[in-house]
Amino acid sequence: MRSIVVVAFAASLCAQQTPVILISLDTLRADRLGAYGYKAAKTPNLDRWASEGTVYENAATPVPLTLPAHTALLTSTYPFENGVESNAGTVPKGIFTLASFFHARGYRTGAFVGSIFLEKQLGLDTGFDTYDSPFDFGAFSRLSGEALAAGKAQRDRRPGPLVLRAANQWLTAQTGQPVFAFVHLFDMHKPWAQPSYDAQLTAVDALLGSFRQTMERSGLWDNALIILVADHGEGLGDHGESDHGYFLYESTVHVPLIVHWPKSDVTHPRRVSEPVSLVDVAPTIVDYLKAAKQVAFHGRSILDAAPRPVVTASVYAHDSFGWAPLRALRLGQLKYIEAPREELYDLAADPQEKRNLAATRKADATRMKEQLSKLPSAPTAAPATNRQEALKSLGYIGPGPKPKTATALADPKDRLPILIQYDEALSLMAARRTQAAIAIFRKILIADPGNLLARRDLGVALVELRQFPQAITELRTVVAAAPDDYVTRYELGTALEETQKLPEALDQFRAACQAAPGSGQCQTALKRVQSKLGR
Repeated sequence: MRSIVVVAFAASLCAQQTPVILISLDTLRADRLGAYGYKAAKTPNLDRWASEGTVYENAATPVPLTLPAHTALLTSTYPFENGVESNAGTVPKGIFTLASFFHARGYRTGAFVGSIFLEKQLGLDTGFDTYDSPFDFGAFSRLSGEALAAGKAQRDRRPGPLVLRAANQWLTAQTGQPVFAFVHLFDMHKPWAQPSYDAQLTAVDALLGSFRQTMERSGLWDNALIILVADHGEGLGDHGESDHGYFLYESTVHVPLIVHWPKSDVTHPRRVSEPVSLVDVAPTIVDYLKAAKQVAFHGRSILDAAPRPVVTASVYAHDSFGWAPLRALRLGQLKYIEAPREELYDLAADPQEKRNLAATRKADATRMKEQLSKLPSAPTAAPATNRQEALKSLGYIGPGPKPKTATALADPKDRLPILIQYDEALSLMAARRTQAAIAIFRKILIADPGNLLARRDLGVALVELRQFPQAITELRTVVAAAPDDYVTRYELGTALEETQKLPEALDQFRAACQAAPGSGQCQTALKRVQSKLGR
């Protein structure tokens, strides 16, 4: 009899636990919502959510890239702590997640994702009973951070209606159980021309309006804590950046954070101006549920509105192109960007970050730089030094001073024209205008011979045109400096095979398959060359 009473009590306790739904809208700029002051907004549903809950006016992502930002969101740790600093990363095994917290409390936990960048294989599934990610990739490129599908028919995203249908079906099946659901929509993503960014946002807004209606009918809306965020914004041409991940300006760092509280809770403010970070979301949920603080979570509850430093970083320009990594610190309305040419902005007076105050407010810049220096350091220049040595050994650059620190690397601001050229070359490749793309890659390498990504893609383009000897020269250079890049290894293996250099081709395919054990494409090539060699 006693065991029956205990079970009944536990079931009753679970039934009283607050449902929690975390919704992430990929690539959503905060300043494109009416709730954040956008006069041309056509987002009535999201603006209604905002008017009925709490709007955190100055939320920031720790890193403007999909996988690292979501890792930070779900683990409440910074990228420099968890090691996931690019989309080519892998979440450490056994890491404690928000889902782990809920699972331990008897919740049913489910995730429903719209992008290959959050595929289960990458490790964010820890703590989830259900992790719905119907993707499959063969490899990631360490240089570019791109996901490479397992086959040509594979997709890299799932439309929002399908994500929400899966989430609704799961939520319906959990009736009577405490639930934590993570929902990720990837509909707002390049290319923007057809339809435009705002048009895509309006479509997502309509989807979420329907999702709310479904939750209202089930009673979930009135009882749940629902948090809506974005992982990062989008440049849309601001500061010359077309997408995200390269710079740390507000266009890509400032994200919406809107909280819908259970209907019974009317104690929260409508708007909060104090800057906060995505790493603060998980501790906020724990705090709201009146659970013990989780030592694994390094953020701080936003229910405590006291001032806090907000840190953002990006290593994309460094890892892909060999330029300087970037870090930023926000304290109140002041924002400092650590770069070879440092930047300081007063966001209250200059929200578009047009006036760099680093030279005129040196004391503030120095103070914030010193505070950043207390954090684990940004990537060292060792990879860039290695690439310089590799290029020098192959005759691409002459002797000269070697960069010893990150500050000796090129400032991404100064390399923006090269980034624009690189994006143009990729567009030409996609349009199968390979020869025109090759001309741009060569132009880039004249100005920036250490640019491994441009050199790699030049090699790929040469393989496509069957100019194998030239391709081999370029790709060998890249392999010497970036030996773990799958694309380089695979394409070099292809060029070597086509020129009957079979033992060398076998070595490259073996290395490629080691970098991407799940790549069927690579396994097929490896077996083909082994067969040719009689092995």
